[in-house]
Amino acid sequence: MLPIAISMISTVLLLVFLGFFVLSSTPLLVLKHDVPMDSRVVRQVFHYCYRLVTVAGVGAAIGYSWSGRFALAISVGCIAALALFMHEWLLTRMDALRVTMHDNGGDPAQISRFRKLHVGAIALNVTQLVALGVALRQLNL
Repeated sequence: MLPIAISMISTVLLLVFLGFFVLSSTPLLVLKHDVPMDSRVVRQVFHYCYRLVTVAGVGAAIGYSWSGRFALAISVGCIAALALFMHEWLLTRMDALRVTMHDNGGDPAQISRFRKLHVGAIALNVTQLVALGVALRQLNL
């Protein structure tokens, strides 16, 4: 009973975190990213997003593997691993752009690259949310 409770609680948290960060990062596309605070806020949203998704994904993967549901454990573990990888990959690129994109009133090319990273990260989160939803539809308790 405990493994099922751990996996269910972690999965609900994972769904909440992914859903919340998709919904909270999408309105940030309205920002022009021409002032340092805009890019800092976007960076922090993704920092916390990927940290929380990693923790919840690892918890769900442990719970599913403990209860013998190895396919779900692997799929949720992949979501956690992808979040861990994206934390490093995305934030490194965002930080590199943030250093120079605000010089001289904002470089439009770098602001555009920052915005593309932002949109790509949102698309990835939506994809993970849909994939998790599809995987959970296959779950029989």
